[in-house]
Amino acid sequence: MLTMHDLDPLLGHRTAVVTDQGDRVGSIGQVYLNDATEMPTWVTVHTGLFGTKESFVPLAGATVQDDRLVVAYPRDLIRHAPSIERDGHLSPEDKSVLYAHYGLDETTATATAGGDAAGEGAADEGAAGEGAITRERRDGDRGPWMIRSEERLRVGTEAHEAARVRLRKYVVTEEASRTVPLLKEELRVEREPITARNAPGNESLFREEVVELVGHEEQAVILGRETVPVERVRLARTTVAGRATVREQVRKERIVMSVDGVTMAGSDAGLDTDTDARSRRSGGRTRGRAVGAAGRGTTAQADDQSGRIVTNSPNPLLKGKNKRR
Repeated sequence: MLTMHDLDPLLGHRTAVVTDQGDRVGSIGQVYLNDATEMPTWVTVHTGLFGTKESFVPLAGATVQDDRLVVAYPRDLIRHAPSIERDGHLSPEDKSVLYAHYGLDETTATATAGGDAAGEGAADEGAAGEGAITRERRDGDRGPWMIRSEERLRVGTEAHEAARVRLRKYVVTEEASRTVPLLKEELRVEREPITARNAPGNESLFREEVVELVGHEEQAVILGRETVPVERVRLARTTVAGRATVREQVRKERIVMSVDGVTMAGSDAGLDTDTDARSRRSGGRTRGRAVGAAGRGTTAQADDQSGRIVTNSPNPLLKGKNKRR
């Protein structure tokens, strides 16, 4: 069970609020106390764009780990919590709506926070309770929000005709050649001596006689033409991924913080300073420092070519270390 001793170091520093699963929800806002026991019961979390929305989260089961507030509810459930008017005090109707959203029993949740249902309800029925006092104590030293805006490029794509391809078929005449094998008969005279085995009869002696033998050969001839399909041709489209870089001038707002006429260093969120500008113009010979603590004055120092400037101010806004850009 958390106490204000555990939560006080987290307030006023935009401490991160995360779930027990490690998901970031937003930054811590205000803590609401039980009217009867003065124990912390609810905390608001800045969510939405620029943190302009505040959602109520029960502190039951919450812990503090590494300077972060860890709550026991998922991020989506917190961001969709009912919108409650932050008037410094939760009415019984507001609490009933929140308990129903988080699926809690009001009596059990109040007892876990260190009080009882009757005591908290009786305190809420009054016009002023500890919840309202806590809100005034936490919000009384804060000014209104200043929204810093900037332009961002919205880049898209549109289709343009880049090329046009057309297929056309036409007829041409060209010479074709084919090589075919040919057969050819050759004629030759064979002689062999007469022996007892092949001796002719007397009737073939001293007779006139003629013998013929015809030789043949193959010749290549064109038998005709035939049309056959040889291939298919068509057009097709395919998509190839690429990259393109577009450049355009955009505007950004800068926020400058000054105290007693001395411009202090800003943060990385767009705050700019006159001290940093002078430092850049003088080649880094100008330095600015702001150191503050509760109950003590704050010193801002800047050295440049004109000499050393020292200003003292008890303004509590000058807390933290100077961040150089």
